[in-house]
Amino acid sequence: MTSYKLLMDTAKELSEDPKSELHEKEADDLASTYGEVSRPPSVQGCHQEKSVNKRTGCPVRHLLPRWLRHTALHLILHHLHAGLKPEVQERVHKDLVEAVQERREIPGSKVSLDEGSDLPDGYCPLHDTELQRYKELGRIYGHFEGTRALLSVGDPALVRQILLKDFHIFPNRRLFVTGDEMIDKMLSNVQGEDWKRIRTIITPTFSTGKIKRMMSIMKDCALTAVENFRTLSKNGTPIEAKRIYGAFTMDVIASSAFSTKIDSHNNPDNEFVKKAQTIFRRNFSWRFALFLIAPNFMRWLRISIFASDVTSFFRDVTLQIIEERKKTGQTRNDFLQLLMDTAKELSEDPKSELHEKEADDLASTYGEVSTDHQVFKGVTKKNLSINELVAQCVIFFLAGYDTTASTLSFITYMLALNPEVQERVHKDLVEAVQEANGELTYDAIQSVKYLDNIISETMRLFPPAVRLERQASADYELGETGIKIPKGMIVTIPNYAMHRDPEYFPNPEKFDPDRWTVEEKAKRDQYAYLPFGAGPRNCVGMRFALTEVKVCIALVILNFKINKSSKTKMRL
Repeated sequence: MTSYKLLMDTAKELSEDPKSELHEKEADDLASTYGEVSRPPSVQGCHQEKSVNKRTGCPVRHLLPRWLRHTALHLILHHLHAGLKPEVQERVHKDLVEAVQERREIPGSKVSLDEGSDLPDGYCPLHDTELQRYKELGRIYGHFEGTRALLSVGDPALVRQILLKDFHIFPNRRLFVTGDEMIDKMLSNVQGEDWKRIRTIITPTFSTGKIKRMMSIMKDCALTAVENFRTLSKNGTPIEAKRIYGAFTMDVIASSAFSTKIDSHNNPDNEFVKKAQTIFRRNFSWRFALFLIAPNFMRWLRISIFASDVTSFFRDVTLQIIEERKKTGQTRNDFLQLLMDTAKELSEDPKSELHEKEADDLASTYGEVSTDHQVFKGVTKKNLSINELVAQCVIFFLAGYDTTASTLSFITYMLALNPEVQERVHKDLVEAVQEANGELTYDAIQSVKYLDNIISETMRLFPPAVRLERQASADYELGETGIKIPKGMIVTIPNYAMHRDPEYFPNPEKFDPDRWTVEEKAKRDQYAYLPFGAGPRNCVGMRFALTEVKVCIALVILNFKINKSSKTKMRL
């Protein structure tokens, strides 16, 4: 244990004092004896050290300087790994190797094993790695995350089994237990009966009727974004759209989840803005990476994914709002209020109409297949603790901030590169607004099917998540492949790679909104497109996110012509 403490203390001293004597080169002869040739005389920072991955040819960005990276990450990876038990890992590896040796065939692919790791010394972005493996190894292959074996399944028929048909075997995502109740109670992180109960309460909060009530918040924030675009466009210089969209999504979440009205683009020093942005700074990356490869080690050190002052801030803000509303009786059409009301109504009336299934067509349009599942039938307790309520507000922010801003940015980018598409959707939006007496209403936006096509095609090329994950709760035989998945193994679904499979999407690199006509969609398996996942554990906030994207991009299209600039990259 002493060596671990020394390692952490050393890393801390080096990060705080670049001139520390720890940087000095040793003068003894151990280096020549055991093969150390040289070490950089000073640490320039993780973003400075670059090289090229020999296997993939991608630029390498290292989280730590080479000498410290090899010491720290390999120590954690190989000696403190807290994933599957050794005997289970051995069994998984044996099954996968046998599958390769026997070359078990399924239509269109061979089962293969990638001896590389998802956490190598250097890395390509995950989406590039996933796509490369998919192309080289087929739709089913084994891979490693450190020393943990995972199985990637990209065949739509088998994906359907995992996400829906055999959901009782794969009910959970990867578990992150941090010891911080606010994080551990987030919907994405809870399992079993707690997950069923919380999901049952949250789902009606995102019904069409509830989202209509929150649409005024979205419109107000989108109009602020439009004015920010207008101000910047007067300079005649290219605008970085992601910054404006990031501010927009921040404003929507602050207002709808935390009852805090802000203009984060023009007021970046607002305390809410600063605390929220802290979550996505670089230190989040290493914390998250270490939770992936050494969760027990992180719990032992009592290191949370998020800094304690950030979680305390969000908890305090939410509790203050709840207390204020209890005292004054004040209500507001925001996520927090709707969540409180829904939990109260469901707990008081088990037969509430909130249990009814949504009848709109968003599910079929964006790939959600079914949430009306038998798994929810036995849920009886239907209320939330204070910590659970706070946790859902925070995950609402985490899941909806960068993903929504990125989707809006990608849509804007594709419209700039495809002016004929932009012209057509502009015409459709103008007509829809005119028919709604000049108002951009919920129904007006939903009537513009070509806008849906554009969003669907953008999320095909740039899905919010690169892959999905499910963990087996029991031993499982994968269809007729002969592959046995042991209890505890994580199965990944490479939706980014599947979205670029030419069998499902001919000429996959081409941006073509007409792929999403009713006729074209009928030609392919619906499980080949999963921007929001599928089955009972799909993205619960799908309707909210899509409405938010539609409102904002519709107002941008109606107010501006989007052009590419000299700085616009033709390929991302």
